Amino acid sequence: MKITHLTSELFEYEREPQWNGAHFYGNAKIHKVTVYTDEGLIGTGWNGGTASDRPQHLFPGYVDYFRPFLIGRDPMDTEGVVKALGTDLIKILGPAGINTQVLAAINIACWDIKGQALGKSIHQLLGGATPRIRTYIAGGYYQEGKGIPELIEEVQYNVHEMNATAVKIKIGDPVSGFEGDMERVEAARKAIGDDIDLMVDANCALDVDTAIKFAKALEQYNVFWFEEPLPIFDYDGHEKLAKETTVSIATGENGYNVPHFKNLLDQNGASFINVDATICPGYDVAADISNLAKERGAKIAPHGCQEIQIHLAAGMENHSVLEYYPVEVDPLRAEIFQPLMKPDKDGLVTVPTTPGLGYSLNMDLLERYRV
Repeated sequence: MKITHLTSELFEYEREPQWNGAHFYGNAKIHKVTVYTDEGLIGTGWNGGTASDRPQHLFPGYVDYFRPFLIGRDPMDTEGVVKALGTDLIKILGPAGINTQVLAAINIACWDIKGQALGKSIHQLLGGATPRIRTYIAGGYYQEGKGIPELIEEVQYNVHEMNATAVKIKIGDPVSGFEGDMERVEAARKAIGDDIDLMVDANCALDVDTAIKFAKALEQYNVFWFEEPLPIFDYDGHEKLAKETTVSIATGENGYNVPHFKNLLDQNGASFINVDATICPGYDVAADISNLAKERGAKIAPHGCQEIQIHLAAGMENHSVLEYYPVEVDPLRAEIFQPLMKPDKDGLVTVPTTPGLGYSLNMDLLERYRV
């Protein structure tokens, strides 16, 4: 089988502005890659579909650059695709960044083709560790006019209407400050009760001393994990923080390659790895990172678009939970991604068994938002 063509498409639509400790999110954006083959199989992959706000208007240029390297290649050789467009081009494009995110969408599309050709879901190809996986509802963003009452309403909705057994909120906003954020944590814990897990996420907004201050304060609220407390390359800081608190540290959504995670895990900087298959160069590298985490005794809890991440999250033996973005984060989510994924009464979701990716984009809807 050979790749004959690939296309790149961009879509953008308005949504309510929101932010976390370090980043402001405006309009929602999706970058879609479609890979065509000489045997008629077509694969799709994409970036976006979460709260992220990346410069995706730059992505098509990278697809144009990659196209000559891909035409004629076997899409079943997904590792070879990563090597040709990633490792072999490090001198030209650098080790990570927009290039690896675009490569991720291409790699995912090739995995989609591989699954179709073999009659297996990507989940099965990655190991198929569990047919269902627990979710946590991502949210708790800062928004204009959103205070403690609105946060309480949100987390209670996630528990009672979305069947959440775990929810996540943001901390680290410099305007909110330490005291304001701890009020948010206390309110969220009281609102959901002691039987629901609570995660907090600083999105790399803190320094070591502030992170330690937060971590010690979070201990009394039985926080499931403290996510991205520090800048990702502060390996020494992660090690120091992990030693200073009983709260588990989670990080990894902004990690691009195995060496980064090796450095992090060598220093015991995290016990949960939030690898993202649309930020590192797709499923092959994400699986390598997951296996490395397993060797070091860490669990994976993939970050990002749940329709992409579910195969990795439930496919690997050291699985933990799957991040789930509700319509409160992105109102069009329920219409864009097909079929609709929603947690069951027990808070778990079932992995699709359809060969390949098992999810598609609602192009009739997205056509209205084509860039």
